[in-house]
Amino acid sequence: MVWTSLFGIVTLILLARALGFAKAPQLADAADARRVAADALHDFTATEAALARDGRAALVVGSDGRIALVRGFGDRWVVRIVNGAHALASGDRLRITPCEAMFPAAELDLGPAAAAWARRL
Repeated sequence: MVWTSLFGIVTLILLARALGFAKAPQLADAADARRVAADALHDFTATEAALARDGRAALVVGSDGRIALVRGFGDRWVVRIVNGAHALASGDRLRITPCEAMFPAAELDLGPAAAAWARRL
């Protein structure tokens, strides 16, 4: 009985992965990040974007000075304004801890630009 249940669970997990439900979204380029941010935020006109090297997150600057963090949760994008968030650069990596309690910290590999983005936030 236990083996049957275990087999059923494993089968469902493998089927979900085969159908693509476990895939994390990936940004193609900075233009894609700007589009996602503009679609998600009201009155947000994206002007600049810094894409993480793995394409799974980005920082997008709006024409009004707001900075949005675009990151994947599950199979979709979540966008939050992160101006004033705690930002710490360590080498090529930038760790952003938003002020929103239910939105976990994000770590982006931005290359040499990480320190400059930490100062902007």
